[in-house]
Amino acid sequence: MRLIFSRNIALAALVLILLTACAPQAATPTVDIVGTTAAQLAVVMLTQTAGAVTATPIPPTETPTPAFTDTPSGPPTDRPQAKPAALIAQTGCWTGPGDTYTLISNIELNARGRKNVIILGMGTEPGWVVIRNPYFNNPCWVRIENMDIDPNMDMSQFPPMTPGP
Repeated sequence: MRLIFSRNIALAALVLILLTACAPQAATPTVDIVGTTAAQLAVVMLTQTAGAVTATPIPPTETPTPAFTDTPSGPPTDRPQAKPAALIAQTGCWTGPGDTYTLISNIELNARGRKNVIILGMGTEPGWVVIRNPYFNNPCWVRIENMDIDPNMDMSQFPPMTPGP
């Protein structure tokens, strides 16, 4: 009886092996790389916490204490505000001092007989001033006799200018 029982077990084992060998195999699922990466990134972003920004303290600096003197200072000198320089005669605006240079433009006066201009420098040629051309915004030379310059204007603030070739 043992022999029959062991044959039945052996036969049953053989049938089981044959049935499992012939059975369809389960397909290995393909990995969705894009979906997996997106899920991993979402998990990382949802579980991270932003660290609070800590302010870096500014290191203390030594501020020198001003020394006080007992010497009285004189009264403040208030220099009167100078009027802007103006042309008072219709004149040519040249690339240098004189009509041997190129004429850039003629400067017209307004209804009050003036045209305010900005002085850029004093010409090294006597009697000439370099101004900013009010029409083209470039430097040009005009005769000082055609200008009204306030006597309170500090003319030493303007550099001497030499004409080009």
